Parts: sequence; C-alpha cells; structure tokens
Amino acid sequence: MDVSSWFKGFEKGLEKLSGEERERLFFECGKNCVKNGVLSVYEELYEKAEGDMDVFFLKANDLSGVESEVVEKGRVYGLTFLECTCGLYKEGYVTSPLLCECSRQSVIYALHHLWKSHQFRVTLCQSILQGARCCKLKIEVL
Repeated sequence: MDVSSWFKGFEKGLEKLSGEERERLFFECGKNCVKNGVLSVYEELYEKAEGDMDVFFLKANDLSGVESEVVEKGRVYGLTFLECTCGLYKEGYVTSPLLCECSRQSVIYALHHLWKSHQFRVTLCQSILQGARCCKLKIEVL
C-alpha cells in the first residue's frame, strides 16, 4: 500500500473526531514536532527577552518566516507563519485544515514550556491549509 493512501484514511478519521478528541491527538503530535524542531529557537528568544513576553514577541519578528505583534501589552499577541513547514503537508500526504490543530498545539506547548506559571488561549484565525496566504494565531494570556 502507498503511504499517501493511508493518509487519505487518516484525514477521513480526523473528520470523525470531535474537537476535543483532535486536541488530545494533536497535543502529542504538536509537542513532539516542536521539541524536535523550533523549541530551541524559542528558548533562545526567551533568554534574549529575559522572559519578558512583550519583548519575546517583538523579537520573534527577527525569525525567518515569522511575523508577530503585541496587540495588547502583557495580554494579547499575534503570531503569523508565512509558510506551512509541516512535513506531512509539504510532502503532499495531508491537506486537511484539521491538521492545523497540530500547529496550534505546538504553540500552546511551547508557551507553557517557556512560561510555566501562565495560562494561554491560542486561537487559529486563518491557515494556509484553509486557503489563506499565511497562518495566523491569536495568543491570549489568561
């Protein structure tokens, strides 16, 4: 069996899961992805910002392929990825926008890893897999 055929079934299975079930599934996926990818970049940025969230998000603009903004100091941030870096998407295995839950979960994991005492709400506002030009997330500190 061709691997791409397996992923077609995977996408159909994702459609049958509730939002909560997708969150649980993609939490582990997102955590694994960020730990084996950009977490070290975020940790370095955190150190340079000396843990200051506003400075962290301002400095994130210096990262390639990322735009970020401080919407409301200490409370609301915008994070934009200019391209989808997911290997499953880039290799053509998965095209469902439901896969974007993995990215949302990876951001949640990274934020909790850096600011352990804070709670966050991360909302996917738009994504490339939904047909947008870029992926935009709204991050709220609760």
